[in-house]
Amino acid sequence: MVTVRIGVISLKLKEQFNNLQEKYRNIDARRHFLVLGIFMIFYFVWQETIMNALTRTGGFNPNYFAVLFFSLLNGIFAWGIVVIIPPRARRIVMNILLLAATVFISGQLVYYSFFRTYFILSSVGRGAQVVEFMDLILQLIWNKLWAIILLLLPVIIFAFLLSKPRSDFKSSMGWKRFLPLISALVIGAAVHLTFFFLPKTEVAREYFFYLNRPYQASEYFGTYTAMGIDLRNSIFEIKGTQDKLHDDYADPTLPTMPTMTTTLPTDENPPGTSTNTNSTKPAETEVPTETDPAVIDDSPNVLNIDFDALAAGRDSQILAQMDQYFSTVEATTKNEYTGMCEGYNLILITAESFSRFVPDPELTPTLYKMMTEGFYLKNFYNPIWSVSTYDGEYVALTSLYPKDGVWSLYQIASCDQAFSYPNRLPDYASYAFHNHTFDYYSRDVSHPAMGYDYYALGRGLDVTPSWPESDLEMMELSVDKWIDQEPFNVYYLTVSGHAAYTRIGNAMVTKNWHRVENLPMSEEAKSYIACNLELEDAMTYLLERLRDAGIADHTLIVLGADHYPYGLSDASLNEFAGEDLDHQFELYRSAGIIYVDGMEPVEVNKPAANIDLMPTIYNLMGLPYDSRLLMGRDILSDSPGLVLFNDLSWLSEYGRYTSSTGTFEVHAPYSLESIPEDYIASINDIVHNRFYFSRLILDQDYYAQIGPLR
Repeated sequence: MVTVRIGVISLKLKEQFNNLQEKYRNIDARRHFLVLGIFMIFYFVWQETIMNALTRTGGFNPNYFAVLFFSLLNGIFAWGIVVIIPPRARRIVMNILLLAATVFISGQLVYYSFFRTYFILSSVGRGAQVVEFMDLILQLIWNKLWAIILLLLPVIIFAFLLSKPRSDFKSSMGWKRFLPLISALVIGAAVHLTFFFLPKTEVAREYFFYLNRPYQASEYFGTYTAMGIDLRNSIFEIKGTQDKLHDDYADPTLPTMPTMTTTLPTDENPPGTSTNTNSTKPAETEVPTETDPAVIDDSPNVLNIDFDALAAGRDSQILAQMDQYFSTVEATTKNEYTGMCEGYNLILITAESFSRFVPDPELTPTLYKMMTEGFYLKNFYNPIWSVSTYDGEYVALTSLYPKDGVWSLYQIASCDQAFSYPNRLPDYASYAFHNHTFDYYSRDVSHPAMGYDYYALGRGLDVTPSWPESDLEMMELSVDKWIDQEPFNVYYLTVSGHAAYTRIGNAMVTKNWHRVENLPMSEEAKSYIACNLELEDAMTYLLERLRDAGIADHTLIVLGADHYPYGLSDASLNEFAGEDLDHQFELYRSAGIIYVDGMEPVEVNKPAANIDLMPTIYNLMGLPYDSRLLMGRDILSDSPGLVLFNDLSWLSEYGRYTSSTGTFEVHAPYSLESIPEDYIASINDIVHNRFYFSRLILDQDYYAQIGPLR
């Protein structure tokens, strides 16, 4: 009986659909013209609403109304295109275009579900290597299949219903068929003019014209417009805010800030560590025995560069502007830690998806010891950039912010890299190791270009192929290559901490599951810890080898993550944090390690990020460098702590600024009234300058334009 009823209902639905098809097949041209307009607007509003709901956190944002406006504009523009296509070709062309557009926007949704950002179009042409992760990609698509079907709904409606009629709008409407396209172009021109005349401090203006950051831009314009901006900037290669060339560019002088003891948001102190709140201070303070304090050299960390003379002799306006700008940047000064590690060996590690949730006195005692008994960075952040791990490496290896829309570390391979670690340490044996495929992200080009002797899977490092590969095995296979070549400069990029964090499909989870299976955590959280136990074992092995060789006490080890563990679900991240994590700032708070075996622990409360590691290392090692030409700042200097995020938000000792809302949250014990009126505007200028001139350093190969930087 039920089967009969279902059959009857199906027949009725099929009959109604056929009647509807027949109705629209014979619709007159003017009504078809209007129906197409309504559909195209519906298409963009429908898809943008779904994307906005699934890729934004924190509840409703008024910027959604701006997204609706651009959806309407895109719909009118698409309407204008549809109605000027000849009727014979219209159905084929529009079905292909709508399907292709939906595939792209679905791709952004799937990409976001893993990386928490959108891909840039320049990565699409280099995406052949993603086949290595086909199992993971198929799983992500399956997880979002329901959303993809929703996104496809308008395409299905158009393909089986609205594309049937072959109305000849040329003969029936004449020139009036151009009205939607003309309207869209006029409105689009007005929008461009409006943004052009907006104040330069407007974040949306930067995203609209100059910053190639699709995910951040989509908050203001929607996903389709954000991808259009990415395409436009990729084609025309907009090199920066061109109107800024007419300005006398300089970092503003920061206003005098009130002197209070700063209390930054932080975890409870781990057992056995100091609770003092000074920015940089030994964890255990002893009464000095000397009557006369040592004289500390507090001269600036700069090289002998005459920027004024360079600017005067330039033929290029952009280079002259850069000279003038860098001459005004406030240099960081030498300090009590300058030269503390002079002549030491250096080991720098970019650890895949490492976070503050990993170091633990019982589970990961080596990482915990190194974090808390070295320079203990209590407010260390790992902002995420557009190109995932590769941009995370770029920041750590150059102390520059990545350029939007490109693979910055690959692009800088053709530039002068005067401040790369091998170039600053020319007398050191320089090696780089990675335990995944040697040419992934073109590292076989970028890493040798920095001056490293580069080894990876498929290039001289015979780690066991798996997913992911073993950090411990990489260490076991590599240490003998450099340990007897003092002084040495070694760089490691790990991979064992990579997602997905599942018992099936992740070799490191399988290997270490017996060590975590009884932990009182969710399965995903235990899997994440299992992956990072491989890093723990690698660091334990590394320290043992250094100690056995008698060189651990003069080897500087620095470790930071490439990005936060975005492969973890929000539920697991909140489980680790013990609270609902703030996705604007606290999601990116991480753990950084600056460690020498046997050193006196030093607690650092100043906010810092992985971009600050290079100048900190160079100051510790007493190496000549110019702090004005790097975007990071020596963490141990008296330079104010400042962490920049990809959406132009920032965090300082005094508070947190959210760019999308223009709001400033003050850190205790300060109050909003105690912060000078021009403080926020001054920091915003500095933030814009650092991103802008970071890009110009890459675009202009600026280090080569200065001369020998030795």
